Amino acid sequence: MKRSDFLKSSAGIIVGTTALTSFTTPDAATQNRTTIYPKALRRGDLIGITAPAGSIWNKSHIEKIENILQDQGFKTKVGKTCYEQEGYLAGTDEMRTSELMGFFEDKTIKGIVTMRGGWGCQRILDDLNYETIRANPKVVIGFSDITSLVNAIFKHSGVVAYHGPCGYSSWGDFTMNCVKKALVVGEPFTLKNPPEYKEEQKTWITGKAQGHLVGGNLTVLSAMVGTPHEPFWTGSILFLEEIGEEPYRVDRMLWQMKQAGVFKKINGLVLGSFKNCQPEEPHKSFSLEEVFDQHFGQANFPVYQGAAFGHIGPKFTLPIGVNAEMDADQFTIRTLERSVGL
Repeated sequence: MKRSDFLKSSAGIIVGTTALTSFTTPDAATQNRTTIYPKALRRGDLIGITAPAGSIWNKSHIEKIENILQDQGFKTKVGKTCYEQEGYLAGTDEMRTSELMGFFEDKTIKGIVTMRGGWGCQRILDDLNYETIRANPKVVIGFSDITSLVNAIFKHSGVVAYHGPCGYSSWGDFTMNCVKKALVVGEPFTLKNPPEYKEEQKTWITGKAQGHLVGGNLTVLSAMVGTPHEPFWTGSILFLEEIGEEPYRVDRMLWQMKQAGVFKKINGLVLGSFKNCQPEEPHKSFSLEEVFDQHFGQANFPVYQGAAFGHIGPKFTLPIGVNAEMDADQFTIRTLERSVGL
């Protein structure tokens, strides 16, 4: 699908107000709150571009994502954080917090695209005003370090957020089509790897499972365990991805989650790309496959490996908090309700 055709076919379809559903956020702090779906994006909407985590070293990526969004009929507003540096961060914690909250409060901005991950989102989670976010729900999308942001937004506000491409991402046709399904059309959809995707898929435990989607980067999620921002795992479909971590580090993070009881609470698990996670010295290490076998080879929930999300080109957009069904035999994730409001 050509980028210029991204919204043409759906222009005028998406209208209206934020949708509410009777499904309640299953967290002790928010169990009486109704899940909120941000308004679907439509042609002509203003998209804010911000950097809540790492600094943008290659500024050409800012122009690139502006051009991509504008080609789809969106208007763009680039935040000052995209041009700032505070060590490895895109400006101070106060600056990144203020800009993100300002984008939520700005009624003219209909969606927020994060520029990149790196590190920094968890530093600002304590200072975000989740009641303001709940009162001004809008699309927020990103992955990697943005994992903590999108999961915390759903946990504390009940607003669905989106694990998908950042400004730094490639935004090819497959990725763009997944964004369209989740953020523009919003009807229930099925995510399945593109035929040309070469990552090996494997069923560890057969079967189907249903639950609300939570997940993202393994390093980030394991660091959230024990904090006030830890996702609510019970009854969830958990999805995990990683990059550049040797098997012993993956093993360590999985043990942390296991000993915290995470894997006793979830209904199903989808493993995405674990790019460059091979051991430097194979003769002194378990392989990644062996680590997965140790943790999930006898799991009592469905598990499959090789889904198209993570630090790769073709990328799913996964709506955090939306009910979905995974099929470990067909290698699919199917949403069971709308992912954006009408």
